[in-house]
Amino acid sequence: MQDTELGSNEIFLTFARAVVLLGGILACLWQWAFYLFVIIYALGVASYMLQRNFLYRPAKRPYRSPFNLHLSGVHEVWLNTTDGEQILTWQIDPWPGMPTILYLHGNNCNLSNRLERVSRFLRDGYGLVMPSFRGYGVSTGRPSEQNNVNDALLAFEKLQQNGVPSANIIVYGESLGTGVAVQVAARRSIGALVLEAPYTSLRDLVRHRIRVIPAYTFLKDRFNSIKHIKKVTAPLLIVHSLGDDVIPIAFGRWLFEAATGTKEFLRMRGAGHSGLFRAGAWLEIREFVEEHVASAGKYGVQAREAAASNSQQVEKMARNSRLAATRS
Repeated sequence: MQDTELGSNEIFLTFARAVVLLGGILACLWQWAFYLFVIIYALGVASYMLQRNFLYRPAKRPYRSPFNLHLSGVHEVWLNTTDGEQILTWQIDPWPGMPTILYLHGNNCNLSNRLERVSRFLRDGYGLVMPSFRGYGVSTGRPSEQNNVNDALLAFEKLQQNGVPSANIIVYGESLGTGVAVQVAARRSIGALVLEAPYTSLRDLVRHRIRVIPAYTFLKDRFNSIKHIKKVTAPLLIVHSLGDDVIPIAFGRWLFEAATGTKEFLRMRGAGHSGLFRAGAWLEIREFVEEHVASAGKYGVQAREAAASNSQQVEKMARNSRLAATRS
């Protein structure tokens, strides 16, 4: 009888110890789970607060002015926003009758590293207004979807105030800037819309690139182009590369399918994300513009011929100067 009672007490004590041990383990796990939750929550809050620092990436190279780059005919003009910021723009006066391009750049940009594109526009007689997003280059302020769209609309309004008809304005968006360009074209009457390597929305793009964590649900800036593109009535050209590993060509195709009205899709090979101009896209873009924008079709060839003649005259003067220097 006594042995039975001792055995029962030992079983009870063993059970009690097991319960206490399990309780300690659960308390420890709960404590670590709480700490883990706090860490994840803090990281989530920090990521939410700092997400624009990851999204908007100005070029690391210092800004260089058109004067320092020996770009004759390109002017620096400042736009003063209603909330007190200053936006630097590069501007080119168009050849007589030619349209003007409102160019909205992509990431890793400060205007001076879009030299190749600016030179092509200048050479072919197109006017240009290219604003630098807030915080890019020497523009002040902080970029956001609303700020970028408002600044682009301000540049558009300045063009109209300077006497450029809306039918003579071509809105051109590049990569990140396509989300701004689509919204401008959806709100204003324009001559044509050109989108280079566009996306359907920033939400879709983030969801494609970050599959494990639903980070797209916490985005402040969504750039929902697939929604806004349905309001665009101007002729649309989308240019995308098959080898684009930043914004896959499928995004451009989906956006194209959502658009209504006159539209064309230009598929390029071997250009990657940022090599479309080097791969010859501008010739195709220029042909599209000349077909759908009346002033470009009427005066484009004349502007190029005049530019070529002027270039030949400059080269002749330089050659004569070299000969004169040699003889002396």
